[in-house]
Amino acid sequence: MMKYILIFCLLWLITSMAHGDVVILQANESFPYWSKNLAYNGLGGEIIAAMSKVTGLESRIEFRPLKRLIEDTTNNDLGNPAFYMENQDFAAIIPIAISEISLYYYDPTHQKSIPFKTLRDLKGYRIGALSGTISNRAAFEQLGIYIETSYTQESLFKKLHHGRLDLVLEIDLVGQQMIAKLFPDEHANFVSIPVPHSISPIAIMLDKNYPNAQAIAQRYRQGLAQIIKNGHYQEIINRYYNQQQIPSSWFKELNRFTRLYQNPSP
Repeated sequence: MMKYILIFCLLWLITSMAHGDVVILQANESFPYWSKNLAYNGLGGEIIAAMSKVTGLESRIEFRPLKRLIEDTTNNDLGNPAFYMENQDFAAIIPIAISEISLYYYDPTHQKSIPFKTLRDLKGYRIGALSGTISNRAAFEQLGIYIETSYTQESLFKKLHHGRLDLVLEIDLVGQQMIAKLFPDEHANFVSIPVPHSISPIAIMLDKNYPNAQAIAQRYRQGLAQIIKNGHYQEIINRYYNQQQIPSSWFKELNRFTRLYQNPSP
């Protein structure tokens, strides 16, 4: 009798997932990686849509401020795992893309270029960052670096343009797209300084208590492998980078983060 019960449960699980309960994923508005104003909800959203389509999953992205996402310890997150793992345990983390951090400044408000090799070079500067991304503000302030946070990238870059901030710390592609959106005729006036060793993963994070998390994660992984193999993945990232250079180490770093987050739970 027990044998038939187990078979029935297995068939129910397969049938349920085949018909596709909606997987709810939550992201912070980070144009163009995640944006409710873009088709497929941005670069990350388009990758997830392609992964979901080839494996029969149905995924839905909801948007919330980063601080609230970090404080919520029961949801499925999208973004950099480093922001979430301290507060939340995940059944699975699936890297789907990479990003690099840059410091941006508006050249007309500075008499000379801003050098940057170590944090001490930033002494005396006012740096803007998205709320939730700076975990130890006191450490910066002890070095004489002043941090100002905002809930939106748009607010940060407008303050940078008006001279109310000296620098903005932002994901490189997000910063480039934000400048193109807000100041399309002034692209040459903004300078970006890549932050060394700042390449990070962009990932799907499934909460440890989310129903069928491991099975869903496996289907996401299969979907990612399939769209990379058939070239659809490359088409997506090429479109979002447009004329900008895609990092040459993209797939090497993606594979490295995949191995790193293979077993996220303690």
